Amino acid sequence: MIIEAQLRAELGVEPAKATLLQFSSAFCAPCRAMRRVSAEVAAMVPGVRHVEVDAESHLTAMRALEVAGTPALLLVNRDGVVVRRAVTVPSKPQLIVALSDLLTG
Repeated sequence: MIIEAQLRAELGVEPAKATLLQFSSAFCAPCRAMRRVSAEVAAMVPGVRHVEVDAESHLTAMRALEVAGTPALLLVNRDGVVVRRAVTVPSKPQLIVALSDLLTG
């Protein structure tokens, strides 16, 4: 699935080798855990950005991207293609492995 440029801009997804696009909601404990892991990986790995958006404020985007609930993490490549999804909190090693193909290519 490709995220159109206009939607990427609306969500704050700027050009990067890889973007961890997270949909969260205010009272979601797993969302906080996913935010922590994603932000730490983005800080450790050059070329990776973490963007968190409020699900309730972006319902149209959620429907367009087939996101059913929170937390949801979309791994987006530099061309705006969603290459992986997670609906449970990944570990840092799992997330780094998932990013490895995008960062070496």
